[in-house]
Amino acid sequence: REEKERWIRAKYEQKLFLAPLPQSDIPLGQQLLRAVVEDDLRLVVTLLAHGTKEEVNETYGDGDGRTALHLSCAMANVVFTQLLIWVRQDPTA
Repeated sequence: REEKERWIRAKYEQKLFLAPLPQSDIPLGQQLLRAVVEDDLRLVVTLLAHGTKEEVNETYGDGDGRTALHLSCAMANVVFTQLLIWVRQDPTA
């Protein structure tokens, strides 16, 4: 049982089984916004797996108010829109 708990913590809390994030000085939320605009599915999935709810709901630019979900909807990208809703995006933001 103890080993199982360690494995679960490693997988879900420490996220040790995920592909590493690409090296970047840009915050994760901003990387996600850019990946959505650039239609980079692999990067969007990786960033969503690593991101917190706050990072996933980060807005585009100063005072703009648009999130990655807004951008994916504006681009009519159904795949990104569904992923963002499933993975913590707040549709009321």
